[in-house]
Amino acid sequence: MKIILLFLCIIFCPFIVKAQNISGYIYNDQNEPIPYVNIYIQELQTGTTTDTNGKYFLTLLPGNYRMVVSAVGYESIQLNIEMGDVPIVKDIQLKISDTELNEITIKADKRDPAYEIIKNVIENKKKYLGKINSYKTNIYVKAVEEIETIEKKEKKEVVTIEAGPVDPFENANNSKSENNNINMVEMQLTLNYLSSNKIKEERTAVKRYGNQDGLYIPKLSEADFNFYENLVYLNDVAQNPLISPVSRTAILSYKYKLLSAEMEGEQLVYKIKVAPRKKGNSTVSGLLFINDSSWTINRLDLSFPKGGLKFYDKFSINQTYTNISDTLWLATRQAFTYETKEGKRKKFKGSTVLNYSNYQIGYVFPPKFFGNEVAVTTQEAYDKDSTFWKLNRPEPLTVKQQKMVFYRDSLEAAHNDPVYLDSLDKAFNKITLSEMLLLGVSFQNTQKKRRIYVGSLLELVNFEVIGGFRVGPYVNYFKRWKDERFISINGSGSFGFRNKDVIGNSFLTYRYNPFKLGDIYLRGGRSFFSINSFDAYLNQLRASNYILNDNFGITHRIELFNGFYVATAFDYRNRKSLENIDTRSIINEVIDEVPPIEFENYQAFITQTSISYTPKQRYMREPKRKVVLGSAFPTFTVFHRKGWDGPFSSDISFDFLGLTVDQDVILGTLGSAKYNFEVGKFITSEDLRLVDLKRFRQSDPILYSDPLRSFQLLDTALATTDLFYEAHFIHHFNGALVNNLPLIKKTRISLVAGAGAMWLRENNFRYTEIFGGIERVFKLGARRRLRLGVYGVLAESNQNSITSNFKISFDIIDTWKKDWSY
Repeated sequence: MKIILLFLCIIFCPFIVKAQNISGYIYNDQNEPIPYVNIYIQELQTGTTTDTNGKYFLTLLPGNYRMVVSAVGYESIQLNIEMGDVPIVKDIQLKISDTELNEITIKADKRDPAYEIIKNVIENKKKYLGKINSYKTNIYVKAVEEIETIEKKEKKEVVTIEAGPVDPFENANNSKSENNNINMVEMQLTLNYLSSNKIKEERTAVKRYGNQDGLYIPKLSEADFNFYENLVYLNDVAQNPLISPVSRTAILSYKYKLLSAEMEGEQLVYKIKVAPRKKGNSTVSGLLFINDSSWTINRLDLSFPKGGLKFYDKFSINQTYTNISDTLWLATRQAFTYETKEGKRKKFKGSTVLNYSNYQIGYVFPPKFFGNEVAVTTQEAYDKDSTFWKLNRPEPLTVKQQKMVFYRDSLEAAHNDPVYLDSLDKAFNKITLSEMLLLGVSFQNTQKKRRIYVGSLLELVNFEVIGGFRVGPYVNYFKRWKDERFISINGSGSFGFRNKDVIGNSFLTYRYNPFKLGDIYLRGGRSFFSINSFDAYLNQLRASNYILNDNFGITHRIELFNGFYVATAFDYRNRKSLENIDTRSIINEVIDEVPPIEFENYQAFITQTSISYTPKQRYMREPKRKVVLGSAFPTFTVFHRKGWDGPFSSDISFDFLGLTVDQDVILGTLGSAKYNFEVGKFITSEDLRLVDLKRFRQSDPILYSDPLRSFQLLDTALATTDLFYEAHFIHHFNGALVNNLPLIKKTRISLVAGAGAMWLRENNFRYTEIFGGIERVFKLGARRRLRLGVYGVLAESNQNSITSNFKISFDIIDTWKKDWSY
């Protein structure tokens, strides 16, 4: 009987209590419909928004309700609604609030409330930032890269075969292949923040799997993820800083569109589409979610412009904020996704997640806690085992990542087994024919971390400008200790067929203090020495630029305190003329030869001391070494070079004193610049030989040389014994200016400009030049980039009229420094 009654209730209840509709239009005091008005039913904690025509529609059961109507730029109202058994049509008029739309808002978009929302966020930024004077928080970082290889499709004949026995190693091999296609880094750290952008990371746990070259692991002191700031700096990712969608002048760079206004719990959140007015290298696109009333960021999802990225083909950022206290919303999760391709068949897909927890707002730090050390990692951080990570991993691993971790942890355990390591070395040390002929032969001892390399048979043949082809071996020995000390020894020798002579050199580098960057360099041997090793390429192919040099030298360099380096060098050289040596080679058939310089053989003992200082140099402390990050200040270097008369039978006597200043500068959205300045003078020159003069490079006919060390239209190599100065400057616009030209922007070219100047007191010689041109970056691989440039140069000196020419440059990015040569 109860079942029958329940069945009847289910059937007839909808006819007893029937929901009805309430609908209508919402207008302003000009009788214009208002789109995207938020309509909220308090009793139900739900609601809707008006469409683009200002119309709303709700379905409610009979009863009494309080309806709240609100819209950006208008005064909110509350209405009592009594729903019966018939539909209700109710139009509502809203009054404009005292806050007017920003005058800068473009007329065509003035009806979209998104502009007023963004305006409110901008006006409240200072209030928001003022609430955060200091804090401490814990962060979990997980960076993962998966390598996808697309197999080439081939047409194959379909053949049916009978099922046979399963290969027990097949799954293991496939698993191994998949595991090797995943690279990952996990990290636990404490982030300490004090106003004025004082930041210090304390990395308490670090685990690495595979190759980290393609992973984006942000240095929080270098990368600024705060979109409340006008410019967002991500130097490791983008050429230029990004204009925040809520910067003071964002309205000039972006268009906004309100997509929805929805209640999330008790918070009304506006969803806004962000799009650049003109696509460039400093603007982003995507979505902003803004909290009503507090006008703070709830979350964001933004994509970066492809043309401004250094290494990646795609890069995006997703931020999620949480209400910490009152109206204070702080980031609790950040996710970066990035991708790059290598050809058509290989794709590198990466993701990096930062998970924040345990915010301590207003934390009081001890005196002198912050300084130039912006990150520190202890040895204990690297010693955390798999049990620790299982218990302290807020972001779960995928199934593929779990398999990779298990596989590589097992492999790591095997690597600690001496028997296993010996078996690996035995296999590695087997000599193959290809190694002997082309690749060179290596012998390693993994336990002792040492390796010996012997050049291949092909490397036996080499070429010298003096005398042509020669034959000789090359050998390298390298060893690294557990405390990060290392030694590297290189040796080469060769026999020349034309003069029946033997030359060779050896070099030793020993880093005895990894944290202070304490290095010792030894060098010695006999070689054909270039008088001006930085001269024009054609001059480097002429015998007149060479002497025979027997040499032995030692150099020591160390950092005495942060940013302050001292280097001392001692060199003994027995310099000999080439007048009795046959200098001919195949080069003589290509370029005009100039006879070698004739002089009486002599000895030279030279010392050099240099002091270099970079104020406020930032660095990271690893357990056994130091990683220098750079500085916002220039680097100043003073050096003294002395030729001694007497010691070791030295026949020379001079003193040279010089000063250099160089710096890299980021000029916001206008690009980046570099400059170099040098001044010097021979204080004494009692016996100054030709080899020791201060020299200036002659320019090459077509090729563009390093503009921070040379000039582009200097028609001859110069030398001086007196006072001189030279200055160089180059500015890369990185997409600025050309972004306003739609057709040129599509070519992805960028502008560059620069200048150089020189003055030699000797003969009162003055030289100046300016240049400008275009550059474009091309992919050479997944992470290799080539920057090709074409420039026009104008030059003038007090001995020549204005000259002009065009130059071409080739520059490959340094993947370690993540920067170009110039």
